[in-house]
Amino acid sequence: MTNEGQLTLELGVRTAEQQEKIDKYLVSREDEVKRQIAFMTNQYRILVDAGFYSEDIDFKYDIESVTREIDLGTYSNPEPVELTFDVVKGGVKLFRDEIDTKDGEPKIVKTNTWFTTGGGKIECSSLVGSFRAVKPETLVRKLKEHNESVKTQLKYLTERLSNTQKAISELNNEFPQAISIDEKQEWVSSASRRGGYTKNVIEVRFEDGSYVTFEVDTKGEKHIFKVYDIEQEALTREDKLNRLTNRLKK
Repeated sequence: MTNEGQLTLELGVRTAEQQEKIDKYLVSREDEVKRQIAFMTNQYRILVDAGFYSEDIDFKYDIESVTREIDLGTYSNPEPVELTFDVVKGGVKLFRDEIDTKDGEPKIVKTNTWFTTGGGKIECSSLVGSFRAVKPETLVRKLKEHNESVKTQLKYLTERLSNTQKAISELNNEFPQAISIDEKQEWVSSASRRGGYTKNVIEVRFEDGSYVTFEVDTKGEKHIFKVYDIEQEALTREDKLNRLTNRLKK
């Protein structure tokens, strides 16, 4: 059933009450745009005054016109109408360093970091480690410590990948009969680490299903981690006992 309010709006005729609702809504949208711009400007000023580097922050926004259906009525008597008003897109961004490995070559990239301000403090859980708000100067220090840590991680990762590639090249020469030699992650059971953890190893796999895994240390040296001999695994206890007995008789 169409109510009187819907009918007048559909016919393009607005009552004084409906027009008042529209005007009030559009004024509220204008006020909201001004509020958002003022809030973002204040956020940017807080970051600049705290001492963040220019490459760590960015402040850009656009004002766009959108047309949306707005309900000026109530739940029982809806009065939908299409209105055009401005909205703000963009804002203040805070960047932190992270390692990107998508292209196979690890590198440091800038990543947008969520944060919010209030009461002269900044909340940024990804840098602080909790949702506790801290002084802006404290967050500057946290960001610097984070970025330094990422640089250390990149150095370690680059060295590990270099050592791994060197080890794979050596294993290709040592095991020409292998059908594949690849890096993989091996699950290691451990009671002291909540059930276990993963370790990066190089797996040398052979056609019969046997394989050997090697771990590579920080110096690039290879160490045997696991040997799986499919013929050995297929032996029964009696087979193993016979082999032992025959060996002892020699």
